[in-house]
Amino acid sequence: MDSEHRAPQVRARAERGGTPAARRREADGYACQVMASSARAHERAAALLEEMAAAHPEEAELHLQSAVRHRRWAENDRELARQYAPQDGGL
Repeated sequence: MDSEHRAPQVRARAERGGTPAARRREADGYACQVMASSARAHERAAALLEEMAAAHPEEAELHLQSAVRHRRWAENDRELARQYAPQDGGL
């Protein structure tokens, strides 16, 4: 999809009505979903790196270091997801 196709979608969202509080809840809900998805992706990457470490002992230390970083990033993303979770229990 090129930018010509994305632009109308962005404008359509910008035109959406609602109260500022409702828009904030929607934005927070979206941010929470994005961060939770990112955390899952980091966990998958860490698991893959750990498998690679087992398969390639000569590079194991580097793979394991990367896996640790991905797990740290996953935890940071989960913390952001908790921070932006809708307060009304919507997610």
